[in-house]
This record gives sequence, structure tokens and C-alpha cells, in this order.
Amino acid sequence: MNGCLKGLVKLGCLVAVLGALALAWWFREPILRTGARWFGRSQALPSVADTAVGAPTPAATASGKSKLDSLGAAARSAPDSVVLSPNEMASLIGAGIDWSVRKTFDSLRVELFEGSLAIHARLDTRALPPGALGPLAGLVGEREPIRLGGTLAIARPGTAIFTIREMSLRGFAFPTPAVKSIARQMAGASEDGAIPLKVDRSVAEIVIHPTGVVLYRRLRR
Repeated sequence: MNGCLKGLVKLGCLVAVLGALALAWWFREPILRTGARWFGRSQALPSVADTAVGAPTPAATASGKSKLDSLGAAARSAPDSVVLSPNEMASLIGAGIDWSVRKTFDSLRVELFEGSLAIHARLDTRALPPGALGPLAGLVGEREPIRLGGTLAIARPGTAIFTIREMSLRGFAFPTPAVKSIARQMAGASEDGAIPLKVDRSVAEIVIHPTGVVLYRRLRR
């Protein structure tokens, strides 16, 4: 009799566990989203109050264009270089990214470091190819903060290359080996994780500092 009772108890426990697992699987998406809200990292974009962070503005777009016009002027008095502020650099990048990629995010921010920069934005995850996020798909909402960190260099006249070295979504960093593959799917990057940006043909070299970006009309010796 005791053996039968023990068997029934074990069977009942097994059924309860299987039922709980089935419910967890059935409601996995809302459970994962709730977990992400409670345990995910900050979703705030960097503040433009930071002197190294900029965002596109009409005034920055106009002043940046004026500087580039002066750099490309044929006059002998044209400067050898110009310095773009973080806002002007953000405007240049926002205008230089191909629209097929640019339309997938908003609230663009550019953060400057010594020799590199990071692009922050809110990504429209609905615009991503199916499977691009893999197991993270159930953890994200329709718009999530994304960070792309890397270097920027002139590839040829009129084109700069932003090579992505780091990537994070909602504050969670992707493993280095996966960055290039995900960058291709999420940002239209090339095989080596590079995104082309349109720039003025007068720019021959780009040097990035936390306080501004120097654009040279000739390569430095």
C-alpha cells in the first residue's frame, strides 16, 4: 500500500513539473520580456550634456557643411583641416549612412573617444531579418537601444568606412566572434564588419578625439 502511495506521489510530482514546464514554454515570450525589464540593463541613451556625445541638429548640420565647404574650396586660403564638434560629427554620420540602414533606427547619438567612436541609437527590431537576434529575439521590444563601437577611416574619395569592433543591444554585449555576423544582418555591414559612409570628397583623413573630429584635406606625413 505504501509503495502505491509513493508511486502516486512521484507520478503526481512528475505531472506537476511537466505541467509547469509546459506552461513556462507556452508563455515563454511574456516571461522573458518581464525578466528583461526587471534584470536588463539601462535603456537610456548617453546624454548630449556629455562633451564627448553629440546628436544631429539642423544647426550642426549647417555648420558642419560650412566647414566641409571651406575644406574643399579651391582657394589657396582653404584650411588644411577642420574640426567637427560631436553634434556636427553626429550629423555627418546620420546623413552618410545608407537610408536602408538609417531607417531602422532613430535617436542617433555619437560618442567620441581617442581614435574611435560609438554610435548609439534606438533600433527598430521589427525591421531586422528573421533570425538576426537568435535567442535574444524573445527578450527585446519593438525599439531597443543599440551601441556600435569601432573605428572610422577614409577608404576612397567620398567614402569612409566604419568598422564595427563592438556591439551591444539593450546593454548586453555580443561576443566578439559574433559581432561581424550580426553586424551584417542588423546594419548591412560587409564581411569584415564595415559600414560605408558618404563623406565629402575633400576629406583625406579622419582623426578622432573625445572633444572633436579633425578632418584633413591631405594625408598627414
